[in-house]
Amino acid sequence: MRHWNYIILVSGIATCLVGAFLMAFGEPIVGVDHAGIATVVGIIGIGLIATGNPALLSGKKKEGK
Repeated sequence: MRHWNYIILVSGIATCLVGAFLMAFGEPIVGVDHAGIATVVGIIGIGLIATGNPALLSGKKKEGK
């Protein structure tokens, strides 16, 4: 399961970078109203980072009963 957490974390970082790219250079790609789309993409990336991070930050394995 730990392997999937890294995949989710990397995909969240990549999604945030795509959102930042759209915010900076999105007008020729998406159109004049590119800020809203870039914001939504960034928020989705932050959500993915938050989803993949808790198990990586703990550092401890949960012990079974």
